[in-house]
Amino acid sequence: MFVDMQPADYQPVLPSDLRHGIGIVGCGITVRESQVPAYKKAGYHVVACCDRIEERAHSVAASFGIPLVTTDVRELLSHPEVQIVDLAVHAHQRLPLVEQIAAAGKHILSQKPLAPSLREAERIVEICRDAGVTLMVNHQARWAPPHRALRLVVERGVLGQVYAITHLHRAYQDYGWYAEREEFNIVDHGIHYIDLSRYFSGYTPRRVKATTTMVPGQNAVSPMIYTILCEYEEPAQVMTTLHFNNIASAPALHDPVWFLDGTRGSALLSDPAGAAKLSVSFKDSPERVQSFDIAGTWEYEGFAGSMGEMM
Repeated sequence: MFVDMQPADYQPVLPSDLRHGIGIVGCGITVRESQVPAYKKAGYHVVACCDRIEERAHSVAASFGIPLVTTDVRELLSHPEVQIVDLAVHAHQRLPLVEQIAAAGKHILSQKPLAPSLREAERIVEICRDAGVTLMVNHQARWAPPHRALRLVVERGVLGQVYAITHLHRAYQDYGWYAEREEFNIVDHGIHYIDLSRYFSGYTPRRVKATTTMVPGQNAVSPMIYTILCEYEEPAQVMTTLHFNNIASAPALHDPVWFLDGTRGSALLSDPAGAAKLSVSFKDSPERVQSFDIAGTWEYEGFAGSMGEMM
């Protein structure tokens, strides 16, 4: 078995028509430092931005040359060029905004998690379906080249039937917004990796279990260490284990890793920021390991890829 992997295989494919007008609602740090830079680099057409805090909206507009800046979402929705709304507010703020956006006939790319409860999420889906607008949840990690490369190994059958997915994540997030947000770790952060386990396995778990712990002296109001176990039903025969330590204070060893084990081989994705390495081993060649350096990040390729998919 030999893996033929070229950069073009795992880089996001941008749409041929880049003229879709994007309006951004919510101008927080992720929009300012990641999303809009990715959209501009990709050549996307960002025509308006809105935030209830005027200084935030003006800062993003001035930094990236966005023509319309406002604190009133109704003004953004009345802009004739806005076709897609990037809804980048917190989950508990989304439902009333979705009602307005859908009523205006605009398509919605919503940040995750979609809603703070299943009931609200189902209501958002219902609103968009009734209005005839497209709704997409922005799990941009799927388009990050390291994750796309790992998915390709699975798609091409290199590993055979994948039966075990393991993720180990160590970081330091005991400060700022991370520390202030209740249920931040699993609901806002861990959800990326639950979704990636779906992406890699091709299945949605039927049962999700978690265990958490607080750490003495931590600032965060939520547990900083947790483990998630995802269980599946037939025909899936796979187990996913996700472990997080978000209060590891020594950054030199912050190196998130994925292990995928299958009936024909195994894959290891080591993903320090911007320097990912994918290694594949083979059941029929026990001594051989094939490795690839994978260039690309969540911040550019991830966000550019998800918006491109929306278009």
